[in-house]
Amino acid sequence: MAIFQRVLLTTSVLMAAFSSGQSIGSDKIAFTGKARIGSEYQSNVNINAIEQASGQSDSAMLLEAELTTSWQATPQLRLDAGYSILDKNYRQANDFNTRLQLAYLDGSYMLGKHTIGANFYHANAQLNKVDFLRLNQASLYSLLHCGDTWFIRPALTFAEKTFASIHERDANTFSASTDAFWFSGSGMRFLSMGLVWEDESTQDPTFSYRAPGLRVKLSNRFTRWQFAQQLQVGAKVSQRDYQTTQRSDTHTVIDASWQLNLNPQFAIIGKMEHGDFSSTLDRADYRETRTALLLQFEF
Repeated sequence: MAIFQRVLLTTSVLMAAFSSGQSIGSDKIAFTGKARIGSEYQSNVNINAIEQASGQSDSAMLLEAELTTSWQATPQLRLDAGYSILDKNYRQANDFNTRLQLAYLDGSYMLGKHTIGANFYHANAQLNKVDFLRLNQASLYSLLHCGDTWFIRPALTFAEKTFASIHERDANTFSASTDAFWFSGSGMRFLSMGLVWEDESTQDPTFSYRAPGLRVKLSNRFTRWQFAQQLQVGAKVSQRDYQTTQRSDTHTVIDASWQLNLNPQFAIIGKMEHGDFSSTLDRADYRETRTALLLQFEF
């Protein structure tokens, strides 16, 4: 359920700002579609949203589709919207089969070299074809152009999680974050570092926590063997302190991805992720590694 930590649009907005220094001309509408098919291996099949791990490994078939649109309404005003769906079907662990749908709307406005914006996300997750979790999330953010090659993006985020059958887990979440981005190589490379503080209040106070965190990502786009490629590596660490118990968790996730563009339409994507979810609560203490290989078609 990595969707609950996902930040869309940031990189694309930053890349546009870096490459042009200003918005593109007004009244331009762009549409993009992507479809992916592939396989994922998971060393410990689990439901991260409720810290439930099976202790068993399995492989799964992945099917993904994504549609996005952007409208440069004026030289200052930009609107983005999108919808995506992900189906994950395991070979054996059918109880963990997942369908995740996400829709979002983002609006941003440039004030000189700086940008202010707001977005809204709605996500629906099904587990083994049964409704599992609904997420509504709204954010306010700004994008501060601090020099020729670096930006700062502070944000405030409010979220509501509603579980279909585990109502004690229903939660309201507030988070504050700041990310800094440094670009080089005419925007082909960037390094980002961010701090985040999260406060989640659940129906059952046993699950309420506060969590400071750190995240970092390095991205490099390049051409080799006459193919355009992109390599990304990242890491996230958060410390969860629970409010009514002696429980304390440390979540550490490292990831890497490599995209090889065969031509403007087709690409091969490889991914790796390792998560260490340490907890003083035995059932929430587990580790997992995921690897995936996907074929992407873009139109």
